[in-house]
Amino acid sequence: MYLRSAVLLAVFATAGQAETEYWDYNDWTVMVERFDTGEDYRIICRAWTGGDGDPSFGIELSNGDALPPYYYPAPSLREHAPRGYDTMMQDGARVLFESDADWRTEGFVSAGFDEEGFRQATAQAHDGDSLGMLQTMRRAGTLWVMQDGEVVYAASLSGFTAAYGKMAEQCGFATTGVID
Repeated sequence: MYLRSAVLLAVFATAGQAETEYWDYNDWTVMVERFDTGEDYRIICRAWTGGDGDPSFGIELSNGDALPPYYYPAPSLREHAPRGYDTMMQDGARVLFESDADWRTEGFVSAGFDEEGFRQATAQAHDGDSLGMLQTMRRAGTLWVMQDGEVVYAASLSGFTAAYGKMAEQCGFATTGVID
């Protein structure tokens, strides 16, 4: 999903200058990009924890997407490897998303190369699990992504609720079902 937004931003940035803002909420960061496509005004909202060389776990949506409460963004784990190295997660692998709030679901990895030739992998739960996962993220402290019984990433959920609320405020969607 992050790649789609990067492509959208690159295409639409030619029509006008993009504006980017950041907010930090404990272990979570929110980034909002606004730009005029020449036909309409787009806002892309992202919230994540991790990164800086480690995988990042987060959500993303745009004011051009179907928004909550009609569609909930799918949390995903994104991993990027240095040139010449492989990712920990492999294409097609089954992963488990498990929280300290006694909630669990499975998902699968989609892996390949980005536009610059670096290996990348994304793990995402099944489509129908997005709302349940977001609700769990609100009440849990940690969410683990596991592959073959090994923890691939432990996501801190400290600050998630505030980050989700900021995304809702900036991208114009209701927090119904997740916060309210």
